[in-house]
Amino acid sequence: MVKKLLECPNCGKSSSQWIDKEQHPIFKKMKTILKSKKTPHEKKMALFNCLKEIDVGDLKPIENERFNSLMLGKVYHELAKQCMKEYKKLTVKEYSEEK
Repeated sequence: MVKKLLECPNCGKSSSQWIDKEQHPIFKKMKTILKSKKTPHEKKMALFNCLKEIDVGDLKPIENERFNSLMLGKVYHELAKQCMKEYKKLTVKEYSEEK
């Protein structure tokens, strides 16, 4: 469940309403990214970009930049770990073929 702030078109009063997660557009977008046929690396980058689009309130530009840098660093860290695993597999395969 997600709490959403709605504004009355007639009087302008705002009220909060709980809606199902599936109705929230961010969750729908994340679900389509996860179900897509992209590689895990592309999915992580797409999810990161989706997270960047979420409005969490007013942040100072420097706070927003720091947060985005931190999130991007975590994504790159995961990608680097995956690439190192692939490198190790290829290296082992290459040396085993030489013998």
